[in-house]
Amino acid sequence: MTTTAFRHDPRLTGAARPVGTLLAAGSIALLILPFFSTFGELLTKAAMAAGFDAWLGQWIAPVEGRLVHGALALIGIPSAYDGSLLYVGTGAGSLALYISWNCVGWQTVLFLLVSMATGLQGEYTLRSRLETVALGVLGIAMLNILRITVVAVVAYLFGQLPAVIVHDYGSVIATVAFLMAFWAFAYNVVLEGRGGDREEPSPDQGSRIGQMA
Repeated sequence: MTTTAFRHDPRLTGAARPVGTLLAAGSIALLILPFFSTFGELLTKAAMAAGFDAWLGQWIAPVEGRLVHGALALIGIPSAYDGSLLYVGTGAGSLALYISWNCVGWQTVLFLLVSMATGLQGEYTLRSRLETVALGVLGIAMLNILRITVVAVVAYLFGQLPAVIVHDYGSVIATVAFLMAFWAFAYNVVLEGRGGDREEPSPDQGSRIGQMA
């Protein structure tokens, strides 16, 4: 009787590459989230030093405010916008939410770029790569609008403190969950090998329990 021991292929292929990276990053981020503000401040200072704050605040924040206003109207929540200011509710009980340049979601774009640095490795056609990039950018844009809309809804229904909690903690969870789903979809539907085949997992991945003779 012979038994082949557990065998694990260290070479990650297909969706395992970006998903593994995202799982590790998401787990670490959630573990150190109470202490994550210092790192966030460093990123913020770097963005300000590069001049991104003025551009994001002038061009991106007002557009997102307008889109969130439209999304709130679709679900029946009264709101108004004035540039980067979003007013949720009516009368004396209305809340003013300021969409700052640091809240437009540029951090999620960094997550996307990091995942693409590993996710697009391999023999894929140029067209499928470009389609994946375009789909990722569109998905991140929609995610950011949805994220701000959810924060506004929570603020409208439950007040400022729950909205702050959702903003700080929910954003990380939503970003990691979206990117994992995005890469699973990209490898199964979008990315195409140069030979015309979709990406398929390696037959050697996982475990193999042995054989008897």
